[in-house]
Amino acid sequence: MKTLFIAAGLAAGILLSGSASALENTVKPEVTAPLASSPKVALLVGNSYSFYNCGVHTYLRGFMKEGKPKENMKTRLLTISSGSLSFHDMAFYLSPHEQDPYAKVKDGKLEHPMFDVVLLQENSAGATSAKRAPYFEKYVKLDSDIIRKAGSVPMVVMTWPKKDKPHEIKKLADTTIRIANDAKTQVIPVGLAFMEAIRERPELELYMPDKSHPSAAGSYLYGAVLYSTLFNRSPVDINYAGECEKPLPPETSAFLRRIAWKTVTEFYGWKK
Repeated sequence: MKTLFIAAGLAAGILLSGSASALENTVKPEVTAPLASSPKVALLVGNSYSFYNCGVHTYLRGFMKEGKPKENMKTRLLTISSGSLSFHDMAFYLSPHEQDPYAKVKDGKLEHPMFDVVLLQENSAGATSAKRAPYFEKYVKLDSDIIRKAGSVPMVVMTWPKKDKPHEIKKLADTTIRIANDAKTQVIPVGLAFMEAIRERPELELYMPDKSHPSAAGSYLYGAVLYSTLFNRSPVDINYAGECEKPLPPETSAFLRRIAWKTVTEFYGWKK
């Protein structure tokens, strides 16, 4: 919650907790408009942050299945353990391959783009390490250009800081947003949602014991933010508790859905 300072005729201030809160970023996103239409095929490129707990795409599918109206977007997840964006061959991923159900080829050429949207998930150090940030910037720009040339929309997933380094969220968020702004690419504010959830319910465990990868609750929140952003639709009333034999308690899943929608609408300036 946001802490408010109140001067009540006293030399010292009084700290009160309010119901409102401000997101941790100071750099504002420049690409904020919802997608023109619901995507039908998505590619998510990343690392273990996205494939833990049976994959965030599995949670996203759960929200799509149970949401109203039901969404039938197909999702491909391509991840490399500990991989940065520089590990991935984006041009290769967006090219037709034998037996690829998403590739409709005529006379050796794609009849239409394979994916409507392509999500780029870097590891958190890419946005917080002075050594890695230039590579994060280089490949967001390079990959965004490749994705647009293929007829798809690029998006950048903002990850989260390590559990024992919550103070890094501002640097992580601002660096990610700045890099995406320079590439004219939209940011998906997953990391900000993590910190909002922790602020309101610090006892809720969003991390695995390694203090880095998401717990089932963390993957659930990640999926809820993706759903909110991709479809410009609230997940708050969706009756869905999770996947991979790790369903969450109803009150926990309801809380995380609320945080996801609150974060997304505040970050983009969307009307609720």
